[in-house]
Amino acid sequence: MREIQSYYYESGAEAHQFETMPAHEERLRRQRERRERERKMRARINARMLRAKKTHMISLLASILVLGLFFTAFIYLQNGITASMQNVSGMQKEISDLKAENAAIESRIATTAGLDRIRKKAMKKLGMKYATSKQIQYYSMTDEDYMSQYTESDK
Repeated sequence: MREIQSYYYESGAEAHQFETMPAHEERLRRQRERRERERKMRARINARMLRAKKTHMISLLASILVLGLFFTAFIYLQNGITASMQNVSGMQKEISDLKAENAAIESRIATTAGLDRIRKKAMKKLGMKYATSKQIQYYSMTDEDYMSQYTESDK
């Protein structure tokens, strides 16, 4: 086999310096140490960046979890408020219906019981009778077509 030789051309006017074997080994050892230091430095930087990424990811997940819990609680409370408002609205309608029914019943009771009692007392105890056509008098108003009625509090 033929041995391949490599020739390097360096430009410049300086003469080449020859290295002795121990100096060459020392230069190679320093290069290895420098590469090893650089590798360790890159490893430390990468580890630091990885820790920073993990910390950032954990804080991001915690923030998402807190926001999720906040929105869940908000929706739960909003639904509770809506249900309460519907319940109150239904109760208010029921109250107004009962008030209207009570007013109608009170009016019916007041007119029926009161007038019947008065008529019975007037006829039985006081001896009153219904008016005859001769006892009814009609009158016509000349100037005004309305009448004002005053109560005790108006006087």
